[in-house]
Amino acid sequence: MINVDTLLVDAMNAEIKAKEFYLDASQKAQSPSGKQFFKELADFEQRHYERVKNIIESRKAGQQFDTYEPPHIPMIDAEIKGEVEPNKDEIVDVINLAIQAEKDAQKRYENIAQALDDQEAKKLFEGLAEEENKHQRLLEDQFYHMSNKGTIIWGE
Repeated sequence: MINVDTLLVDAMNAEIKAKEFYLDASQKAQSPSGKQFFKELADFEQRHYERVKNIIESRKAGQQFDTYEPPHIPMIDAEIKGEVEPNKDEIVDVINLAIQAEKDAQKRYENIAQALDDQEAKKLFEGLAEEENKHQRLLEDQFYHMSNKGTIIWGE
C-alpha cells in the first residue's frame, strides 16, 4: 500500500531542493531580469513547499485537505524585447538543467498520482505535475531567447 504521507514529505523535500537550485541560479545571473526570473521560480517552489507542508499538518490533525488550486504563473510574451544576460553561457546551462529537473518532477508527480487511490491526494499530485509542466514551458521559452538572442525576458 502506498503511504501518502511519505510521498508528501518526499514532495516537500523536493520542492526545497528546487527552491535552492533557483536561488543559486539567481546568484549566477548577472542581469536584473535574470536574477528576478530565477528568484520568482524559487518563490514558486517555496509556495509548493508551504502548500504540501500545510497538507501534511492537516492530515496529522485528521482533517481533509482543501482542493488544490495552482497559482497563476505568468508566461513569456515572445514579442517583448529582452535584457542582455552577460553570463549567457552559464545561464543557458542552468536553464537546461532546470528544464530536465522540471520534466523529472512532473513525471514523478504524474506517476504518484496514477498510483494513488485517494482521490484528494491524486488531485494534489496532478496539480503539482501541472505546475511543473508550466515551469518547464517557462524555462523552454527562456532557453529559446537566451540561445537565439542572448536575452532573458522577465519582469515588467
